[in-house]
Amino acid sequence: MTRTMALLALTGLFAIAGRSPAFAQAGSQPAAAERPLFVDINAGFASKPEALTTTTTFAIFGENGSAATRLEPATGALFDVRLGYRFRPRFGVAAAVSTGHSDVAATTTASVPSPIRFASPTIVSLDAGSSSRREIGLHLQAVFAMPISGNLTLAFAGGPSIVHMQQGVPNLSVTGSTPTVSSVNESGSGIGGNIGADLSALLSAHYGIGVFVRYAAASIDLPSASGVKAGGVQAGGGLRVRF
Repeated sequence: MTRTMALLALTGLFAIAGRSPAFAQAGSQPAAAERPLFVDINAGFASKPEALTTTTTFAIFGENGSAATRLEPATGALFDVRLGYRFRPRFGVAAAVSTGHSDVAATTTASVPSPIRFASPTIVSLDAGSSSRREIGLHLQAVFAMPISGNLTLAFAGGPSIVHMQQGVPNLSVTGSTPTVSSVNESGSGIGGNIGADLSALLSAHYGIGVFVRYAAASIDLPSASGVKAGGVQAGGGLRVRF
């Protein structure tokens, strides 16, 4: 699904670029390459992350019990800022920081040992309530720009990413023989990569607008789950500033 969304977004960028003569006339504003320092400020969305399952164990009545929780994050809001420098008309470097937040639905299934009979656990399903997931990504990029007109530029970028994630994870406790669920925050960081495209249009000598799409991926180990997939398709639009 995320790859399909990325492909559709990139196709849209090319479609817009193909209609550029009707959008901006060459020479009406200074070319973007003449102003090498750029800042992009975007708001948008991050695609729905993959569901994950966390496991915990506990001791009660002389036995070990266990609980498995399925966490399903939703599509989240995204804020992204990118700073870059074009050291040649078509080539540059950039660093982007993205922050995303999404709500998470969770259900827990627990195996609770019996207080009167050994090896005869009771299987219970519990509503784990809602929690949240936050991701902060640092995306380092090599940039290749394709000026389409004096105002319009299509740029491709990619490179390594560092993603830090904080995930609300249900924690099972048993009082007497009654299990209850509370939420605790777990966090971790991972290294991955990113690739994407940006279509920008200058409306004046220093300011413009644009849209972007990026696919970022990283794998993160949490205390209760390993190999958690972070990142995904990120897309949005906003302000373009050139110096």
